[in-house]
Amino acid sequence: MLGAVVRVPGPILPFLPGPTRPLLRRRHYLPPETPMASATPCDGGTGKPDAAPAPTPAPTPLPPEKPLPGDCCGSGCVRCVWDIYFDELDAYDKALAARAASSGSGGKDDSADTKPKEGAKS
Repeated sequence: MLGAVVRVPGPILPFLPGPTRPLLRRRHYLPPETPMASATPCDGGTGKPDAAPAPTPAPTPLPPEKPLPGDCCGSGCVRCVWDIYFDELDAYDKALAARAASSGSGGKDDSADTKPKEGAKS
């Protein structure tokens, strides 16, 4: 049989001793008088200050997520997931057309137009 265990409150010692030196060394790479950012551009001031940066093109809209076949219950809901999908698909097509119109011709060739010209007999 084991002897009785005496419980005496005592200090809890850490498993690992503390670091004897700092974990991160601080080094001064820049002299204190050097600013982090300067008013002059990196190209030495040769850039034109009046030139406006080119506008970034709008990101291409993402197509809507097509619902899975199991998402529709088939009971003829008022707002079926397929109705919502096709509404979002129409909005996506309009956004693509607007993006193509704002970026120029959108890669469309005028000679490939399928509409008959005025005066042409169909």
